[in-house]
Amino acid sequence: MSEKEKLSNSDARLDEEKLANGLVSRGLMTNEEVKKHPPDGTMGAEGYLKKLTSAGLLTKAQAERAQLDLTLLVGQQIPGYVMLEKLGQGAMGVVYKALQTRLNRHVAIKLLKGKKTNDAGFFAQLEREARLAAKLSHNNIVQAIDIGSAGKFHYFVMELIDGKTIQDEMKAGKKRYEEKEAVEIILQIAQALDHASKRGLVHRDIKPANIVMTSEGIAKLADLGMARENTDEATNSREKGMIIGTPNYIAPEQVQGKSDIDTRADIYSLGGTLYHMVTGQPPFVGNTVMEVLKMHEKAELVPPDHLNDSLSAGLGEVVEMMMAKDRNMRYGSPEALIKDLECLINDMPPKLARQKMSSSLAALSEGEEEYDHIPEAELPQWVMITLASLGALLFISLVVNIVLIMRR
Repeated sequence: MSEKEKLSNSDARLDEEKLANGLVSRGLMTNEEVKKHPPDGTMGAEGYLKKLTSAGLLTKAQAERAQLDLTLLVGQQIPGYVMLEKLGQGAMGVVYKALQTRLNRHVAIKLLKGKKTNDAGFFAQLEREARLAAKLSHNNIVQAIDIGSAGKFHYFVMELIDGKTIQDEMKAGKKRYEEKEAVEIILQIAQALDHASKRGLVHRDIKPANIVMTSEGIAKLADLGMARENTDEATNSREKGMIIGTPNYIAPEQVQGKSDIDTRADIYSLGGTLYHMVTGQPPFVGNTVMEVLKMHEKAELVPPDHLNDSLSAGLGEVVEMMMAKDRNMRYGSPEALIKDLECLINDMPPKLARQKMSSSLAALSEGEEEYDHIPEAELPQWVMITLASLGALLFISLVVNIVLIMRR
């Protein structure tokens, strides 16, 4: 056998062994079964998988799932972690459930996927997300654990949440949340935003898909992929004019591509999320993405209690203040919002939203009264004399003309 053939067999055997270890770590096979059908370096990972399936050690469904994750099982091995299963994927990466072997705990690992694996820019973005997440330590925010590279693979390790997102629950049939349940969830996320805001961070992508509910009923804010520091002038400049956010929940100033986005944009998006949770539909529904974006800018919001008459007037007031087109008319901070959400939970009217509404009505009333009592303008005396003289001359001219006509 030539050196080249030996090397090829060695690589094939290594792939077979990695596959076997991966299947054992996932609980799909036992070490005893592997010993009965050991890797021999003659088939490679794919051939070895077929052999195990033919031997009845894997069901057809298990084999198909393993085939889909073959790259993961064979190639994406991160020291200190055992990959278990794919949880989902986004635009930038794939998220896997994994076992952190030294601490014997389950974690979530986000890996860059496809061509992004070899793109330094995407790794910098992943690293930035991890760095921002590491600044936060709050019970209602998914915690960062580690960031690194293993061979050509770049990864971000984070807390694994045993639960479903609000979006998952709504898709599964929970079209509307009861008011109190929804407010309690939104209150937890408002507390997470308060924590982030006080550390100079804006999330910029609050939505049902980024709120995960644990089995204990704790709401966790996830995915800081679009987050930004208020002091990050370089990012501000680079992203000026760009629309960053999710169309159904995006704030008007994000639609306009403004660079000075702050926590009030997160409050708007959280209001849109609350609106969707209690009405069963997003705040604005259009035929195209551009139509929806324009509606966030210009269209009047249908009050949530017009779509769900079981909702309290107080909740409607809070949502409308959260989603004011003019950000200066919204809650100025998550801390202020929290006070009104706590009022709703305690069956009390929302103080700040009601004060804002009362002030607006009072200002409108005063404006009408001022309009009703505008005094008539008085003309200067010389103008009055001039007008009187002109009137007299016109009268005399008229009389003279009549006399001349009669003489004829």
